[in-house]
Amino acid sequence: MPHHTARIGRRRRVLNEEVLTASALGIAARSRDDLSSIPRDTPRYGAGADVENHPQITDYVPRRYRVISLGMMAGLALGACGELIAHHATALSELIGTVSPNEITATLADGLVAWTSATALLVAACFARLIYSLRRHRVDDTRGRYRLWRLAAWGAVLLSLNAVVDAHTIVARALGHLTGWSILPGNVGWWLAPAALLGGWLLVKLILDAAECRTALTAYMLALACFFAAGIAFCWSPAWASPWHDTLCRLLPLGGDILLTTGTVLFARYVVLDVQGLIEHGPAPEPSCSSAMAIARHSESRAEDEHDDESGNRPLSKAQRKRLRKQQARHRAA
Repeated sequence: MPHHTARIGRRRRVLNEEVLTASALGIAARSRDDLSSIPRDTPRYGAGADVENHPQITDYVPRRYRVISLGMMAGLALGACGELIAHHATALSELIGTVSPNEITATLADGLVAWTSATALLVAACFARLIYSLRRHRVDDTRGRYRLWRLAAWGAVLLSLNAVVDAHTIVARALGHLTGWSILPGNVGWWLAPAALLGGWLLVKLILDAAECRTALTAYMLALACFFAAGIAFCWSPAWASPWHDTLCRLLPLGGDILLTTGTVLFARYVVLDVQGLIEHGPAPEPSCSSAMAIARHSESRAEDEHDDESGNRPLSKAQRKRLRKQQARHRAA
């Protein structure tokens, strides 16, 4: 009888273990089924993160003149602060006691002016690139004048770097030492002549292209006047203006950079509004036969480029990749 009872107990334990094992396997199978029912390509972000809900790059172009004027006045105010520091460098040196007036002028005043010029030129480069991205789609620009704005963007970047590094003075002194020719006082002519030729040519081309926007044209003309006056100040300074020589050499280039940036922002605003059809134009003159043929060729080449982009060169969107994965899964299942 005890042997029979022990055998029944062992059988009951075996049955209990089988039941527990079966229930555990069932739970694991159900968990796998639940995990397999969850789509693996579930998006990690909501609909608010879609590209359609993001601001476009043209939304950052200021539309109101007062915003552009405030930016220009802020740059001029920083330049005025730098000049005030240079003017009161002696008093600041006596107040600090361990720094000479020349160090204060070179570090604080010139550094602030250089930083303001570099920032203004970087802003001009960004807006010049924006103008280029829009102007290249004009159907009547058969000569490719829009490429000028790409060159202007790269030129502004280089000038911004040079405003901080001040490489032009080092190069001018090195050339003067190697050649033995001192062109103008302080070897200024070694960098002033190339800057006047290349920069003047580029600025005149920008003025001609932006002439349809009167506000931008005015800002560019004032910038050209500042650069011209700065060139004269670097080359020649009369005796009565010698106390103001350093001030003119600091503020005139800064004023030209700020006005150049202001003109670029104004023309970018004009181009964006023109693309949106918010600027009225007079009736266009009848194009000649050669101009009409050039416009037609330009439109055909642009249409072919757009067709190539649509035919497969353009990357697939997220919805298209999802649809392609589902089609491949159906083919594998078949």
